[in-house]
Amino acid sequence: MATVAGRVGGRLNTERRFFVGMAAAMIVATFVGFAPSYYLTSVFAGPRLSMLVHVHGAVFTLWMLLYAVQTGLVSAGRTDVHRAVGPVAVAVAVAMVPLGIATAIITKQVAAAAHLPPQGPPLIFPLGAILTFAILTAWAVAMRKRAAWHKRLMLLGTLALLTTPLARVTRMTHLPLTPALGGIILTDLILLVLVAYDLRTMGRLHAATKWGGAVFLLTQAIRIVLNMTPAWQAFAKSLTG
Repeated sequence: MATVAGRVGGRLNTERRFFVGMAAAMIVATFVGFAPSYYLTSVFAGPRLSMLVHVHGAVFTLWMLLYAVQTGLVSAGRTDVHRAVGPVAVAVAVAMVPLGIATAIITKQVAAAAHLPPQGPPLIFPLGAILTFAILTAWAVAMRKRAAWHKRLMLLGTLALLTTPLARVTRMTHLPLTPALGGIILTDLILLVLVAYDLRTMGRLHAATKWGGAVFLLTQAIRIVLNMTPAWQAFAKSLTG
């Protein structure tokens, strides 16, 4: 019995370290990607930011911090506090969806009105990222009583948001990829870390990783294919000018 208990305890400690580490890595990736244009814009002499961008940045940063705090609370065994903070995190997630959509569209409208070259990846990519976040996070909330499902789906939902900062990392590091494609590939590499963790600790993929990952990858494929269609191009043009 002591041996079994020791194995279970060791596995729980490994799991807690893994998800805390993933949360920390995603915060670092977000900061690096947005440092020149948001977090350290004064250092990098970036453009003046609108109030909408400031609100968007603050709310999305709050989500990343909440995700890290919630993961840390579970790791520390404070699931009672984790549950108490949960409704706040849900409220922030709900606010992020219309805010993310509006920011993606309006920033491109402003650039078009000022006759500036296209800013950032094509519209479908940030819109797809926020919608993927919405789907996976809502699914995670629905599965909150099944911890293994909940934590994997929440990780995947948050990972969807990293497409944009990792697209900027692609541009900053001069990788031989378009920023949009680079953001997708880099998030997929992080997804593979979750896959490797499941295989190493369980010898198989957890169902949440399998099905949540399938949704994650499917929405990426849809973005790439849809962006190449004339119908979407015309629709995006009608939204952004």
